[in-house]
Amino acid sequence: MLVRPIMRGQSEQQSSIPKADALYARQLEAINEVARIATLDLELRPLMQRITDALAQKFAWEFVALVTVEPRKGAFVCEAVTSTVPTEVHPGYSRPLGSGIVGTVAATEKPILLDDVRTDPSFVETMPGTKSELCVPVLHGKELVAILNLESTRLRAFHDQVSLLTTVADQIAGAIANARLFDEMRRRAQLMEMMSEVSRTALEANDLGDLLERIVRYVHERFPVERVSITLRDISAYAGENPSGEPPQISFPIRFRGEEVGRLEVCCMDENVLTPATQLAFETLTHQVAGAIHLSATKRDLEHANEHLARAIETLHQISTTDPLTGAANRRNFDTVLDVEWRRAARSRTPLSLIMIDIDAFKAYNDAYGHQAGDECLRRVAESLKSRFHRAGDLVTRYGGEEFAVLVAGVGPDHARDLGESLRASVEQMSIEHRTSPASSVVTISVGIATMVPDGNDEAATLLKAADEALYAAKNAGRNRVAVRP
Repeated sequence: MLVRPIMRGQSEQQSSIPKADALYARQLEAINEVARIATLDLELRPLMQRITDALAQKFAWEFVALVTVEPRKGAFVCEAVTSTVPTEVHPGYSRPLGSGIVGTVAATEKPILLDDVRTDPSFVETMPGTKSELCVPVLHGKELVAILNLESTRLRAFHDQVSLLTTVADQIAGAIANARLFDEMRRRAQLMEMMSEVSRTALEANDLGDLLERIVRYVHERFPVERVSITLRDISAYAGENPSGEPPQISFPIRFRGEEVGRLEVCCMDENVLTPATQLAFETLTHQVAGAIHLSATKRDLEHANEHLARAIETLHQISTTDPLTGAANRRNFDTVLDVEWRRAARSRTPLSLIMIDIDAFKAYNDAYGHQAGDECLRRVAESLKSRFHRAGDLVTRYGGEEFAVLVAGVGPDHARDLGESLRASVEQMSIEHRTSPASSVVTISVGIATMVPDGNDEAATLLKAADEALYAAKNAGRNRVAVRP
């Protein structure tokens, strides 16, 4: 409480009472104003700024500041300042705990009065020409919620103000504690909203890249930062552009079950944006998305593994159904397709034709020109066959050795004969065009054709036997000709 000063002498009392009354009145006005401000529903920094403005105005103090302590950062931070002279202190200004008079008060929670700052070696000048300082802790119960700091360019400027500042500190302690609690509740509400939004975003994302892009875009839209990036293994997502210079950057690990799966990096030109509350929001964000990112990454890895497996299966299927020398289907593939096409033709009552081809005198050719030339001959014949049969139901097969088979669905005997003759002529012409010398042998083929409309009493082997018989008829008739089973 404030107490009127007691004067010792009549003449001294007569001259001092008006001055004391004026000071007492200003003190009461200041306390009433501070008490009124404390009742306003304000956020922390606006509340503190109103208080420093009111004290500076009522007493014409040159410098009034309110700071809070952030133990996690090991620093105190200026929340509000009113100064009539130049100073480096501003809202957001920070220094390590223990430095200067404010740092000492933060550590001891006891007021410090310096009538002459030169007497204390721990004094740190932030306002040029400072000669006196008063620093008072603002305690709410046993909790230090703020520190009230006054500085002046006059000696002993606050010599009689300790009681007043202690009273002011008591008046504002509850309001500051409530404002801090309100800010904390609001931050938690924002975090809850953010976590809900991030969860929804994660659920809506189609893949890992989409998830990263959505989260980066979400953060960039809601925080005043220049760039946000999430890096996960070999995948990165970015929002915004890199600003010029070297902005402050902070990185948050994204961990899933103790294992780091990625990092969230934030770049910002204004270091005041990266407050403890904002950093807490980013940390919470990393916890929230870690599971979703791990799930998406696992899904992506499984998809890649499935794609690799599918390619491997396709390759194995290709190997198991294809002749490695000619690229035509192999005998195993032929047997499977013949059975399928035979049953399909039986259901639809449509013709199925089989063309059997044998390279004439191939052993003699192979002996005369070597195995490499023989292999090349087989490849050329196979290419000639494959170039003429493109439909889904057509199958060109290396049936065995120098023998080939072509299965043609939906084709009657006349059309099959034309195809066989065209095929025979094309192989002969190809051989002539690719002879290495006039003395080189001309490769020819014998062709046997059979066509059937399957019924319930026949089997696919019937068609195969008929085509084989036609092929032998063509060979027995002198080779390089087409024979059709009647």
